[in-house]
Amino acid sequence: MEKIEELLNQLIRKVPQIRAAAVVNTEGIVIASVLEGNISEENFGAMSAALLGLGDSVLSEVKGGKLSEIYVKGNEKMILLSKISKDQLLSLSISSDAPLGLLLVEVRKTAKMIGAILSEMEKTQTVTDISELLGGDTSIIEGLSFKDLLEE
Repeated sequence: MEKIEELLNQLIRKVPQIRAAAVVNTEGIVIASVLEGNISEENFGAMSAALLGLGDSVLSEVKGGKLSEIYVKGNEKMILLSKISKDQLLSLSISSDAPLGLLLVEVRKTAKMIGAILSEMEKTQTVTDISELLGGDTSIIEGLSFKDLLEE
Protein backbone atom coordinates (compact mmCIF):
# COMPACT_ATOMS: atom_id res chain seq x y z
CA MET A 1 0.00 0.00 0.00
CA GLU A 2 3.03 2.25 0.26
CA LYS A 3 3.03 2.76 -3.52
CA ILE A 4 -0.61 3.82 -3.43
CA GLU A 5 -0.05 6.19 -0.50
CA GLU A 6 2.88 7.73 -2.37
CA LEU A 7 0.63 8.31 -5.40
CA LEU A 8 -1.94 9.96 -3.13
CA ASN A 9 0.77 12.21 -1.67
CA GLN A 10 1.97 13.11 -5.18
CA LEU A 11 -1.58 14.02 -6.15
CA ILE A 12 -1.89 16.30 -3.12
CA ARG A 13 1.43 17.96 -3.98
CA LYS A 14 0.24 18.61 -7.55
CA VAL A 15 -3.16 19.91 -6.43
CA PRO A 16 -2.66 21.37 -2.94
CA GLN A 17 -6.37 22.14 -2.56
CA ILE A 18 -6.90 18.41 -1.99
CA ARG A 19 -7.33 18.03 1.77
CA ALA A 20 -7.88 14.27 1.95
CA ALA A 21 -7.47 11.35 -0.41
CA ALA A 22 -8.36 7.70 0.02
CA VAL A 23 -8.70 4.55 -2.01
CA VAL A 24 -11.86 2.84 -0.85
CA ASN A 25 -13.56 -0.38 -1.86
CA THR A 26 -17.26 -0.52 -2.65
CA GLU A 27 -18.01 -1.73 0.89
CA GLY A 28 -16.47 1.42 2.38
CA ILE A 29 -13.24 -0.14 3.59
CA VAL A 30 -10.27 2.19 3.17
CA ILE A 31 -7.39 0.50 1.37
CA ALA A 32 -4.97 3.44 1.58
CA SER A 33 -5.36 7.05 2.65
CA VAL A 34 -3.81 10.44 3.29
CA LEU A 35 -6.36 12.26 5.44
CA GLU A 36 -6.49 15.51 7.39
CA GLY A 37 -6.14 15.01 11.13
CA ASN A 38 -9.83 15.58 11.88
CA ILE A 39 -11.24 13.18 9.27
CA SER A 40 -12.18 9.69 10.42
CA GLU A 41 -10.93 7.05 7.98
CA GLU A 42 -13.92 4.80 8.74
CA ASN A 43 -16.45 7.60 8.21
CA PHE A 44 -14.73 8.80 5.03
CA GLY A 45 -14.81 5.25 3.63
CA ALA A 46 -18.44 4.68 4.58
CA MET A 47 -19.50 8.05 3.15
CA SER A 48 -17.69 7.29 -0.10
CA ALA A 49 -19.35 3.89 -0.48
CA ALA A 50 -22.78 5.39 0.27
CA LEU A 51 -22.31 8.11 -2.37
CA LEU A 52 -21.12 5.51 -4.86
CA GLY A 53 -24.19 3.37 -4.24
CA LEU A 54 -26.49 6.35 -4.64
CA GLY A 55 -24.75 7.45 -7.84
CA ASP A 56 -24.98 3.95 -9.32
CA SER A 57 -28.69 3.80 -8.45
CA VAL A 58 -29.43 7.20 -10.00
CA LEU A 59 -27.57 6.39 -13.22
CA SER A 60 -29.28 3.02 -13.45
CA GLU A 61 -32.72 4.63 -13.00
CA VAL A 62 -32.12 7.26 -15.71
CA LYS A 63 -30.21 4.81 -17.90
CA GLY A 64 -27.12 7.01 -17.71
CA GLY A 65 -24.52 4.30 -18.30
CA LYS A 66 -21.72 3.31 -15.97
CA LEU A 67 -20.65 5.66 -13.23
CA SER A 68 -17.21 7.23 -13.60
CA GLU A 69 -17.22 10.23 -11.22
CA ILE A 70 -19.37 11.92 -8.59
CA TYR A 71 -19.02 15.54 -7.42
CA VAL A 72 -20.67 17.05 -4.37
CA LYS A 73 -19.80 20.73 -3.99
CA GLY A 74 -20.44 22.97 -1.01
CA ASN A 75 -19.40 26.54 -0.26
CA GLU A 76 -16.11 25.49 1.32
CA LYS A 77 -15.35 21.96 0.18
CA MET A 78 -16.09 19.52 -2.58
CA ILE A 79 -16.12 15.73 -2.52
CA LEU A 80 -14.99 13.97 -5.67
CA LEU A 81 -15.28 10.24 -6.20
CA SER A 82 -13.54 8.73 -9.18
CA LYS A 83 -14.03 5.08 -10.05
CA ILE A 84 -10.75 3.13 -10.21
CA SER A 85 -12.23 -0.26 -11.03
CA LYS A 86 -15.41 -2.21 -10.47
CA ASP A 87 -14.57 -2.59 -6.78
CA GLN A 88 -12.45 0.45 -5.87
CA LEU A 89 -12.72 4.22 -6.02
CA LEU A 90 -10.61 7.25 -5.31
CA SER A 91 -12.33 9.55 -2.83
CA LEU A 92 -11.17 13.14 -2.32
CA SER A 93 -12.05 16.06 -0.09
CA ILE A 94 -11.08 19.29 -1.86
CA SER A 95 -11.28 23.02 -1.21
CA SER A 96 -14.04 24.46 -3.41
CA ASP A 97 -11.60 26.92 -5.00
CA ALA A 98 -9.57 24.13 -6.69
CA PRO A 99 -8.99 24.54 -10.43
CA LEU A 100 -11.41 21.91 -11.76
CA GLY A 101 -9.59 21.27 -15.05
CA LEU A 102 -6.22 20.53 -13.45
CA LEU A 103 -7.94 18.58 -10.69
CA LEU A 104 -9.77 16.26 -13.08
CA VAL A 105 -6.69 15.63 -15.22
CA GLU A 106 -4.56 14.71 -12.19
CA VAL A 107 -7.30 12.66 -10.50
CA ARG A 108 -7.99 10.59 -13.61
CA LYS A 109 -4.27 9.99 -14.17
CA THR A 110 -3.77 8.97 -10.53
CA ALA A 111 -6.83 6.69 -10.54
CA LYS A 112 -5.47 4.91 -13.61
CA MET A 113 -2.04 4.39 -11.97
CA ILE A 114 -3.64 3.13 -8.76
CA GLY A 115 -5.83 0.78 -10.79
CA ALA A 116 -2.73 -0.69 -12.42
CA ILE A 117 -1.10 -1.24 -9.02
CA LEU A 118 -4.22 -2.88 -7.57
CA SER A 119 -4.61 -5.06 -10.65
CA GLU A 120 -1.00 -6.21 -10.39
CA MET A 121 -1.46 -6.93 -6.67
CA GLU A 122 -4.50 -9.09 -7.43
CA LYS A 123 -2.52 -11.08 -10.00
CA THR A 124 0.32 -11.78 -7.57
CA GLN A 125 -1.86 -12.82 -4.65
CA THR A 126 -1.87 -16.55 -4.22
CA VAL A 127 -4.80 -18.47 -2.90
CA THR A 128 -3.66 -20.64 -0.04
CA ASP A 129 -4.95 -24.18 -0.05
CA ILE A 130 -6.27 -25.31 3.35
CA SER A 131 -3.90 -28.30 3.25
CA GLU A 132 -0.96 -25.88 3.08
CA LEU A 133 -2.20 -24.14 6.22
CA LEU A 134 -2.50 -27.46 8.04
CA GLY A 135 0.90 -28.75 6.89
CA GLY A 136 -0.67 -31.31 4.59
CA ASP A 137 -2.62 -33.04 7.39
CA THR A 138 -6.31 -32.39 6.75
CA SER A 139 -7.55 -35.16 9.06
CA ILE A 140 -8.56 -32.52 11.63
CA ILE A 141 -11.25 -31.14 9.33
CA GLU A 142 -12.43 -34.34 7.64
CA GLY A 143 -16.07 -35.00 8.36
CA LEU A 144 -16.81 -31.45 9.50
CA SER A 145 -19.56 -29.48 7.87
CA PHE A 146 -20.66 -25.86 8.14
CA LYS A 147 -23.59 -27.08 10.21
CA ASP A 148 -21.17 -28.62 12.71
CA LEU A 149 -19.22 -25.38 12.94
CA LEU A 150 -22.29 -23.19 13.36
CA GLU A 151 -23.87 -25.26 16.11
CA GLU A 152 -20.87 -24.95 18.42
